[in-house]
Amino acid sequence: MHRPTWPPLRVVLLDADGVLQRRRPGLVRSLLKLGGPRFLADAMRAEVGCLTGERDFPDALAQAMRRHRVQAYPADVAQGWLDIVVDPRRLELVDAVRARGVRVALATNQHRFRGLHMREVLRLDEHFDAAYYSFELGAAKPDAGYFTRVLDDLGEPPETVLFVDDLPDNVRAARSLGIDARLHLWRTGVTGLRRTLASRL
Repeated sequence: MHRPTWPPLRVVLLDADGVLQRRRPGLVRSLLKLGGPRFLADAMRAEVGCLTGERDFPDALAQAMRRHRVQAYPADVAQGWLDIVVDPRRLELVDAVRARGVRVALATNQHRFRGLHMREVLRLDEHFDAAYYSFELGAAKPDAGYFTRVLDDLGEPPETVLFVDDLPDNVRAARSLGIDARLHLWRTGVTGLRRTLASRL
């Protein structure tokens, strides 16, 4: 299969969940225990509805809990979204790429509640030259508007950018704009991520 010849790489965009970090196992199970499968689906829809920053996630979750008569404190349930496991070896790769003179930016769909936790508690932004949270951009992947706003801020043409994400829809959307977008599978580990990055360095 023919692969394009890319110009020198100037920026790497990395997704967070499924690429650098993951939720600790147990959130889905706990939501099912609290309110069953319909509540689980409603809670996940509430999360998606907050990714562009127009709604506050704890409030949206509380509304879902009331609809399903879930007997628990909303603040306690919301804490499950903050139980994040960051892989330090993957962050070491980020640091190594930046040491080579390539800018690295975080490109992640997050609602404000979780995004601020990543920034202020986990201090994830400190490993990056820039961080693009969907709740701040007002657009979420795979919306093309997310990527155009990122490219505009970076001031780089799409062909100089490598984007890595774990969701095929996000990869396809980035490719449609001319970005070199690659799919990462968590199970390939830090070795798989290193191989993807090395292919353009």
